[in-house]
Amino acid sequence: MMNGTTRIVIEWRHVDLGQPLCGHCSDTGANLWEAVTTLGQENLLDGVELEIENTILPPEQLEESNVVLINGIPVEKIVDPGLISSGCSTCQVLNEKTGPIHTAAPGRDVFKAIPAEVLREAILKALRKG
Repeated sequence: MMNGTTRIVIEWRHVDLGQPLCGHCSDTGANLWEAVTTLGQENLLDGVELEIENTILPPEQLEESNVVLINGIPVEKIVDPGLISSGCSTCQVLNEKTGPIHTAAPGRDVFKAIPAEVLREAILKALRKG
């Protein structure tokens, strides 16, 4: 915190295999921009120093792909510590490795791309902590 300004660093990690993505990572990226844009339009980011990092990972780090961190913490852990990640069969086929798709605990919602609503909630929770 600096002169009453809250600093938030959002990092979107994803692999670029040099071919069209399976859609999960690109959808997460689009959802992130939607969440940030909407929060800005609602003036909820006024007084916030927001830094967004687009980290392109090499194929060897596929297991870290389709991850969004806010101040170094995965959004799933900010929103609900019960959320987990599991292997992504599409990325596995593309690179013969397993990468994450984001899922929830049994009986909970399941999603492959991180939804804008989850990203929004995580950003708002990070702002309240800041």
